[in-house]
Amino acid sequence: MEPLPDRLPLVIGVTGHRDLREQDVPQLEREVASIIAGLRRDYLGRDGETPIVVLSSLAEGADRLVARVALAQGARLVAPMPMPIDEYRRDFEPGLTPDNAAEFDALLAQAIATPVIPFLPGNSLASVREDNAKRSEQYRAVGLFIVRHASILIALWDGADGKMSAGGTAEVVSFKRRGIPLAVSGSARVSLDASEVGPVIHVVTPRRKEGNATREVSVGTWGPAVIRQYGGGLLRRALRSAGTFIANVLGREGTDGRSRLSADERRELDAWETFEALIRLTVQFNREAAALAAPSHQHRVNTSLDAMFAGAEPSGIDTDTAKRQVMERAPRWCRMYAIADTLAQGRQHEFRRDWMYVYACALLAFLCFALFSHVGALSTLFLVLYVAGFIGIFIVVLRGQIGRHQERFLDYRALAEALRVASFWRIVGIGSAPFDTQGPGAIANAYPIRQASELAWVKDALRMLELLDRGEQLGVCGGLDAAGHAVARHYWVRGQSAFFREHGYRFNREADVLSAQGIVLTVLAPFLIVPVVLAFTSPAATGFEAALRTALLILSGLLPGIASIMNEYSERLALSAQARQYDRMRIVFERASELLPEAIDARTARLAQEIYLELGREAMRENAEWTAIYRQRPIQPPR
Repeated sequence: MEPLPDRLPLVIGVTGHRDLREQDVPQLEREVASIIAGLRRDYLGRDGETPIVVLSSLAEGADRLVARVALAQGARLVAPMPMPIDEYRRDFEPGLTPDNAAEFDALLAQAIATPVIPFLPGNSLASVREDNAKRSEQYRAVGLFIVRHASILIALWDGADGKMSAGGTAEVVSFKRRGIPLAVSGSARVSLDASEVGPVIHVVTPRRKEGNATREVSVGTWGPAVIRQYGGGLLRRALRSAGTFIANVLGREGTDGRSRLSADERRELDAWETFEALIRLTVQFNREAAALAAPSHQHRVNTSLDAMFAGAEPSGIDTDTAKRQVMERAPRWCRMYAIADTLAQGRQHEFRRDWMYVYACALLAFLCFALFSHVGALSTLFLVLYVAGFIGIFIVVLRGQIGRHQERFLDYRALAEALRVASFWRIVGIGSAPFDTQGPGAIANAYPIRQASELAWVKDALRMLELLDRGEQLGVCGGLDAAGHAVARHYWVRGQSAFFREHGYRFNREADVLSAQGIVLTVLAPFLIVPVVLAFTSPAATGFEAALRTALLILSGLLPGIASIMNEYSERLALSAQARQYDRMRIVFERASELLPEAIDARTARLAQEIYLELGREAMRENAEWTAIYRQRPIQPPR
């Protein structure tokens, strides 16, 4: 089987009943195949750059049916096990259908990863054999794993949720729709985050057991149909947005179409709208990543990868050796960092160019307006150029908004910085331990609590990559060793310290220069007006003096405008705010460099690992704050 390409996948979780009726299996297979095809059609596009990964624990019935159909559709399979495989297999012996053990083994052999959920505290191999409640806790744990890692859940379920059993289908569906309760998660942070909440595709599925009220297979409304049903069609949503805009202009309270929906309907609509926004980001990223695979772009990706090992002062560590160690221990993380960083740099050039064009057009319009009333012979030309300047502003703004240059720059930069942390964490043993149901040290859970859809995308991307990484853990150490410590201390801690010092100074310098120049231009204006007034009141003014008076008058009007444009440019790029954040991070990384010892032993290794853990969390937090700063400064015409 070919390895997965360096792309972000769509992860589909599976839950459902074991006791499917034999006569329903063909129709269920057709419905699941139609759902997967519909997801590709409605969300993934035709380029095939976004792979599909199915999460199924391969229990009898629904789990295997979806896995079987998905594999036939070209998806990849990750099969999390609620307990050691030999013990788990006992639940299918003899099972409900003939040859079910052979089917389990055949599907398991096709999985790209089979993470085994560790026994929960208080559980053991003996206890899960003797106590059904303990065994159910392990099934709940694998259900939590699936809902946390899946972007969307397919549930082959009869819909009966009156009494939820631990680890049962009804409970798993509830976790995906409403989040994991505090009593189950055991972590306030995890429950507040609720990053597991997402859409559920409900395939109504009868069961074998007597008294089951469901008699026929059907599929509930999902995807774009939910948005049309609860949010209205495209025209209806456009009219509602226009009405809200008009109400805001008039200072009145607009109407919210969601107010008529029940809490469950609003939750379902929100889940599908968020999923749509996130998957669009994923598809766009994958398309741009595929473009970088061309030989003509490979040098850009390699340059980004080399930048991970640049910036620090020279040392006795060989850069090529360090790069090889990192690539051996965290290959996918490093490759994805290089792709995200390359894409972020490209979008950054577009974003900064947009702002420069906007203010260049604004300066042109301002200059032409100032000249319009003073140069009679060319007044029509300057008036036309004045209008052209404003047209240019709106063209640049519209182009930037349609192309989403700033948004994509922020998205890709946020992902790249998180992947930088993840790459170095892996080489110091953070995130490579077996799965923990609460995940306090997991890479994705270290990212700030789920925020707007853009930052939620970064968190989800980290979780997807952690999932894929479980099949690629060759060479990953479980703890901190001397080689990993030396590389991380020099190339991450010292390298980032040098980066924040250099760039923080540069941003602060840029902000100070623009501010000083703006003040000088503003102060000069009134002093230029004085000779203008004197020249105007002089009866003996010559033609040259009159021309000079006009030029000075125009200049005195231009200077405050130019100063205002410079100050707004500095504010829009958040130079001062970014300089302050970079200075804070410089202090943090410098302090970490001082605390981390040159060499580690058994006593200091754990403390060093804790420093790396907190340093990574702080770096992720700073990057999320940096992203939020720029989100508040979208490209728009100057004020």
